Amino acid sequence: MSSNTSQPTRTEDEAACARLCVDFANHLDARRYAEVLDLFTPNGTLDRMGTVFTGRTAIESFLNGRPTGMVTRHLCTNIRVLFESADEATGQCYVLFFQGSAEPDGASLAKGPPSVVEYHDRFRRTASGWRIQERRIRMAIQG
Repeated sequence: MSSNTSQPTRTEDEAACARLCVDFANHLDARRYAEVLDLFTPNGTLDRMGTVFTGRTAIESFLNGRPTGMVTRHLCTNIRVLFESADEATGQCYVLFFQGSAEPDGASLAKGPPSVVEYHDRFRRTASGWRIQERRIRMAIQG
């Protein structure tokens, strides 16, 4: 940051990290994959139920492999951010996960009851702001 710019407050940093959780869910559901990738550090890791993708190229490959007829909604709640230093934090949130299939009339048909997953994160401040260094997604309650 330049000397003319004030340092963000801890509250602003916490909000920026929490926003990463929500942005990830919203961009993923809308299939805005370039925006999902921008949430990660260049060497960031996405660990989805034990399958690990390291770096934006690997994460992009996973995203592009998502079935095109699948519709998802991720509702994030109970977001908690803890700071390890001025530029590193960890976080956790619960995510209510709905999955369905796209129908010709534009509606979606649910595929079973929702599940609850947990995001376990490591955040890092970069020149572009806070980014996800590592996201581990774990099943909490199978629908």
